[in-house]
Amino acid sequence: MASMPTTDGDPVTGTAKRGGLAISPKAIGIVVILAAAVWFILVNRGRASIYLWVPRVSAPMWLVLAITYLAGLVTGLLVMVRRGKKQKADLS
Repeated sequence: MASMPTTDGDPVTGTAKRGGLAISPKAIGIVVILAAAVWFILVNRGRASIYLWVPRVSAPMWLVLAITYLAGLVTGLLVMVRRGKKQKADLS
């Protein structure tokens, strides 16, 4: 009979250990979102017309989606940094 690998976890952080590798729910979420974004970008390979206030730009859809994803990622990171600084200031 094959032995099952032991699963030790930290109930406080939600981190599970499998075979010596710690996997957090946050890491799993990041990988799932990144994989979905890459898949969505690769599937949409047509052309897109975008209005930038006045000029109309035509570009491959994958490029538009990649730029939009990166802009959202940068915006989210900036909000997280700002929120962290605000919470740190409130604690002082």
